[in-house]
Amino acid sequence: MQAVSEKTTLARPAPSFLTSILRQREFGIFAFVLLIFIGLTLAVPTFATTFNLLNMGRAMSELVVLGTAMTLLIISQELDLSVGSVYGLTSFAMGLLAQNHGVSLWIGLPVMLLVAAGIGLINGVITVYGRVPSFIVTLGMMGVLRGITLWLSPWPVNRIDDPSFFQFFGGRVPVLGINLPVQIIWMLLIMIIGVLILTRTQFGYQLRATGSNRTAAELSGIPVKRTKIAAFMLTSMAACIAGVFGFAHVNSVAPTAGTGIELMTIAAVVIGGTALFGGEGSVLGTFLGAMLLTILRNGLIQLGGDGRLIDTYIGIIIVAAVLIHTNVGRRRR
Repeated sequence: MQAVSEKTTLARPAPSFLTSILRQREFGIFAFVLLIFIGLTLAVPTFATTFNLLNMGRAMSELVVLGTAMTLLIISQELDLSVGSVYGLTSFAMGLLAQNHGVSLWIGLPVMLLVAAGIGLINGVITVYGRVPSFIVTLGMMGVLRGITLWLSPWPVNRIDDPSFFQFFGGRVPVLGINLPVQIIWMLLIMIIGVLILTRTQFGYQLRATGSNRTAAELSGIPVKRTKIAAFMLTSMAACIAGVFGFAHVNSVAPTAGTGIELMTIAAVVIGGTALFGGEGSVLGTFLGAMLLTILRNGLIQLGGDGRLIDTYIGIIIVAAVLIHTNVGRRRR
């Protein structure tokens, strides 16, 4: 009887390539993105043009950079609502230092990265040692940082003369005959780094273990508190980099910069399949989630939708995308 069972097991065919693709976590959101893209391409003649595609790639770069770090943080079972305020504070302070005090943006950037890391450290320490939910901690930090930014100056900063900086972070480079926005290159590079961190490093393993079962992770010797604090710091630093992208693109930054980007980032991460309760997620899924949000916003504008209702439309489609993705995931499992 045992021999028959073993024979039956050995005779079971291996999953086909197509079956393996269908079982991938990101397949549901990829199919939805593809469907929306094809629909908008057919409905709007200018949607799939090279010019528009490059503009969408540049626009989603900030969301992907921030979403990559946010994915790591959410996998560890935490959340950061202050990233929009970090985005605004660091980019605006960097611009003020350059405009009012003549500090080079090349010097201001590492200084602001340190400031962002410090903010992430504070968020992490209060969360893990104070045992306060990260939702509350970062919600409070969001208000504190936005108030400081508005206190620094109520007026935008613009017309700063530092062409090398703006070219490096917001210019274009010729690639295969196309003037590719350099932010797309930065986005892909940071996304690849995020994938490698999550799938090929001990830190990535610690993040997943911490988010899956904190007690078991602690018993196995994983430094849970340090892991979460490091994820908070990376997320704040990613917000600073995203702010630099926005600043470099238009050579201008307002004290309200980054408002709302935290919710769009979390939406991209969740749409991409990362579980809000931690332990499960992927950077590729977040990339697809950011792509979906960017395509929707661009397409709805080109379709002539009422600008006041764009966020309403996107909110409805976000819920629909998550429902579809969740059901596909259940069927796959």
